[in-house]
Amino acid sequence: MSVDSRLLRLMLAAAAGVGVAIAFVLIGRLDADPTTATIEHGASEAPADGEVPAGRSADVPDLPFADNPDPTRCGIPVQWSGQETAWLNGIYEGELIQNEVLLYDSHLRLDIAASGPHGAEVTVLMFQPNPVLDYYLVDLPDQVPGWIPAPFLAFEPIEDA
Repeated sequence: MSVDSRLLRLMLAAAAGVGVAIAFVLIGRLDADPTTATIEHGASEAPADGEVPAGRSADVPDLPFADNPDPTRCGIPVQWSGQETAWLNGIYEGELIQNEVLLYDSHLRLDIAASGPHGAEVTVLMFQPNPVLDYYLVDLPDQVPGWIPAPFLAFEPIEDA
């Protein structure tokens, strides 16, 4: 399967997922009386600090940096228009955190989609701007694309890899 067809499938899935999420948020926030229906702005269904989101696989590790606390406030993925070549970076604050850098199914990190060695070259496909932690959709050769938190992606080759 070509990168273009995989990217198209991922973009359609992301758009469908965002649409479903918005529908659930709106349905859950409408008043019971349809004549006075209003949307409550600012309400959050986010997990409490330190709480694991519902449905997250036990294989997904905690991040060494702050993640997005409220998935309903995250941005919509857009096609990446910057430098396409990047490198997986398992180093955070000078320490190798992930020798095998994990890629996730989405910015929610419910499941691990793929992984690659620290320093591996990837192609950036999409970008998702978020309030606290941005994510990139990257493609590793011979694997499914996956989402990576911004601190684990470098736009310069990794020297110690």
